[in-house]
Amino acid sequence: MSSSIFRKNLAWVAEQTQADPHVFTGIGKTPDPRILWIGCSDNPHSSLEIAPFGREGCLVHRNLGNQVSAQDANLLATLAYAIDSLQIERIVVCGHYGCHCLRHVLRGKALGAADYWTSPIRSLFRQHRRQLDEIVSEEAQIQTLCELNVRMQVRNLAEHPLVEARLAVGSLKIDGAMWSARDGLLRDSGIAGPRTPRPSRRASAASADMMTAP
Repeated sequence: MSSSIFRKNLAWVAEQTQADPHVFTGIGKTPDPRILWIGCSDNPHSSLEIAPFGREGCLVHRNLGNQVSAQDANLLATLAYAIDSLQIERIVVCGHYGCHCLRHVLRGKALGAADYWTSPIRSLFRQHRRQLDEIVSEEAQIQTLCELNVRMQVRNLAEHPLVEARLAVGSLKIDGAMWSARDGLLRDSGIAGPRTPRPSRRASAASADMMTAP
C-alpha cells in the first residue's frame, strides 16, 4: 500500500486518541451489534462517522446504490448472519443525497459492467420518469430518486423471508434514512418497514379457503 495511507491512518489514530485516550481499549470487548446498517459504497463517509453507535454496536454492509437484492450473495450472507447469529433488533437502509451512482442513472450514462447491478434503479427511474421530469432542478431530481430508491430497498428487505419472519413476531424493525454531505445531518425519511405483525402466506391462504368454503 501507499505510504500516504499509513500516514493518514497514524494521523487518524492520533486524532482519535487525543479526544479519548481509551478509545481503542475496549473495542474488542464490545457486545454483539444490535443494528445492521445497509449503506452505499459511493458514500465516502462510514456509518460510524454519520451516526456513532458506541456500545450499541453496528454491523455494516455497503454496495453501489444501497440495494437489497435477492441476487446479492454478499448481502444475503450478511443478512442471515445478522438475523440468525447476532439476533439484531434493527436494520437501517441509508441512502445519501447527491449519490454519483444515481446521478449517472438519472443522466442515462452507461456504467459498463455496473449497468447490470444498477438495472433495478434504472427501472425505478423509468417508473417515476414523469414525476421526476416535473422537477426543474437536477439536484432536486436526484434527491427525489435517492428517496424513492431507499423506499424500494426497504420494501425489498421487508419481503425477504428471514426479515418477514422476524417482523411478524415484532422482534425486528426496519428504517429508511437519508444522509446529506452538505450539512452532515442524518434524516429520518419516514420510510419504514411494516410495524404490525402480518399473517403468513400459509395463514392467509387458509383464511381465504375458509371464506370460500360452503
